[in-house]
This record gives sequence, C-alpha cells and structure tokens, in this order.
Amino acid sequence: MKKENIHTWLLHEEKRALKIYLSIFYITLILYDFFYYYLYPRYILHSEPGLNSPFGFWTYMILFGLIPVACYLHIKGKYQVIKYIYIVVYMMLTSVSDIIQFSAEYGEYRSGNAAELILILFSPIFINKCFYWIVTIVSISRYLIVGLFIHSLVVVVPIALIIIFSVIAYIILNRFYSYIYALTSANEELRHKEKLAFIGQMATSIGHEIRNPLASLKGFTQLQKEKYVEDQKYFSIMEQEIERIDLIVNDLLLLGKPRSAQFEKSCMKEIILYVKSITKQLAAEKNISLSIEMDDSIPLIECVENQIKQVFINLIKNGLDSMDNGGMFKILLKNELKNEVSISFIDQGCGINKAELDKLFIPFYTTKGDGTGLGLIVTKKIIEDHQGEIQIESELNKGTTVKVKLPIVQ
Repeated sequence: MKKENIHTWLLHEEKRALKIYLSIFYITLILYDFFYYYLYPRYILHSEPGLNSPFGFWTYMILFGLIPVACYLHIKGKYQVIKYIYIVVYMMLTSVSDIIQFSAEYGEYRSGNAAELILILFSPIFINKCFYWIVTIVSISRYLIVGLFIHSLVVVVPIALIIIFSVIAYIILNRFYSYIYALTSANEELRHKEKLAFIGQMATSIGHEIRNPLASLKGFTQLQKEKYVEDQKYFSIMEQEIERIDLIVNDLLLLGKPRSAQFEKSCMKEIILYVKSITKQLAAEKNISLSIEMDDSIPLIECVENQIKQVFINLIKNGLDSMDNGGMFKILLKNELKNEVSISFIDQGCGINKAELDKLFIPFYTTKGDGTGLGLIVTKKIIEDHQGEIQIESELNKGTTVKVKLPIVQ
C-alpha cells in the first residue's frame, strides 16, 4: 500500500471512528438522563421528575450547539480537534455545574453520566495513546477539582470507577496496537517476499541468458589478449569488467535458486583464515591493516562452506570500500552463547546514516556509486538459509560493525 493510500485510509478511519464516538456519546447522554431524571423519579420513586442541574436544559443546548462547530471543523479536515473540544467542553460544563450545585447545597453529592464512561471506554477506537491519556487525566481532574470545591471525599468513588474503566480501555488500546502491528508486519513481510520472488524469477531467466554470451566474450577476450600483446592493459580491463558482470550474474542466480543445499560440518577458523588470505591484498592496496581475533574454542558449524565464504568476502569488501583513508579492519570470532557463534566485521570507514541503514536490505538499493544493491540481499539470504541472523550498527565518520550469528552443530 502506497503512503498516499495509507494516509487516505487513515483519514477515512478517523472520520468513521469520530462519527461512532459522537453518536454513542449523544445517545448515551440522552438515554441516561431521560431514565435518571424522568423515568426513575416518576415510576420508581413516585416523585416529580425534572433536571437536577443549575444549567437545566442549557447543558443540552451547549452540547448540541457543538454539532455545527464539529461540522465546520469536519469540512476543514480538523478531525483531531473535534474530539478534544467535546472532551474539554463536557468536562468543564459538568464540573462548573457540580461546583455551583453542591458547594452551597444540602444533599448528598450525586453527579455524572454514563456518557463519561463512554468517552473513556471508546477512546481506544482512535488508536491514539495521546488522546487516551488526555481523556483519562481530564476525567479524573474533573472530579478532583469538584471534590476540592465542595470539600467532600465522595468523589473518590467516581475517580475509582474512572481508573478501573481507564485500565480496561488501556488494555483494549494495547490490543489494537498489537493487532495493527501484526497486520503491518505481515503485510511488509509479504511484500518483501513477493519482491524477492519476482527478483528471483527475473534473476534466473536473465542470469542464464547473460551467462552464455558472457562465456563467449571471456574466451574471445583471452584469445585477443594472446594475439595483441601490446594492448594488454585494455584486455585486462575487459577481463575485469567481464569478471564483475559474472559476479553480478552469480548473485542474481543465487537469488533465484531454491534454498535446498548440502550442509556439512565446517571449521569457522579455517573459513576466516581463507577469507583473510583472499582479501589481504585488497586491504594492503588501501593501506588497511586486517586483523583477526578468535576465541580459543570455536565449535563446528553446519553450513555450505562456499556460501559462507562468499558472505564473509562480501562483508569484508564492503568494509574495505568504505575506508578510503586506510585504518584498521577487525574480524572478531566469538563463541558467545552455547548454541551460536558470532562473527563481527568492524571497519573504520565513513559509516552509514540512520536513513540509509534502514534501507540496506532493500533490493537494488546501494550506497556505492558502482554498486548493484544485490550484495547484502544475497548475504542476508544465505545467512537466513543457515538459520542465522545479521545485524548492522553504524555511525557516520566512525565506522560500521556487521555481526553475523550462526548456529553451532548440536
């Protein structure tokens, strides 16, 4: 779902929630007062019915007078403001009414309306914690202020009820948040899988189509290199570019391959030392010191050794590419937990800002000028196929740490 569609959907849901909220508020307000001030006195107490309020019908006039205001704000698109106005106006109106009536009155304090509980209980439908807290705090404050003015502790009972209903509303609100988070996560995961499936299908077909003419080009270049000795530097460039295309094709084909592979027990120390031997020349050319720190006891892991080597080479090359001014590149191999090994790749490069860090595993997204945006996708896929995980932490101008965790053979 695109951002503009999500925004439209949220506005639509906000309007629907607001209509439900206000409709239930008005219905509850009228029915409760009708029962409490008319039906109950007439048929239960056998007394004269009537509104027991200093403002009388003005209370309804003011509350129903908010409807044109709400309509105007609705036209202006100020949906958020409407619900806050209702909460503030209702609580102020009832508070002033109670203070006038009971500060100088004789009888027992009796106030409130079931509509107040509706305002609290239905606040979660907006899925807005800020609004929920405002409703709760304003409702409790309304009785605290009244209690102070009339010098009575009777307000403790409605405050206790409000707290109980607020707890219920908070539980409902958290359930809404959990439900929406689950839906959003499932939707994002589905979109990601669909994208990767499409890339995989496209990669397989394109990769095979490219590989055949690529092999011919490579062979032809080698023949021409032997024939025209004076143009060696040009043929070397051509071979390097053909090799680069071949690496891209390999990445594409790996994305399109099924996950089944032959796992074998492998020594992580040997893999790390092999990877270092492959990349140390590149590090030396950039004046980078490549160091390894390993725990004494590192158990075997089950893996496809060539794929793990490819992962580590990709991560080391990424780190070296970010270090234009030389420095230290560390590889830490640790047996942190009983059931996993962690391999950390720490560079002193330019670092990655937060916005780019969140996009690193998006297909075809790259921070390099000549990158394809497939390296980290392939890396992540291989690690996930090995039931492992990858974590990246980075700080601009200080460096990046990539940690790979792989399960130990049980």
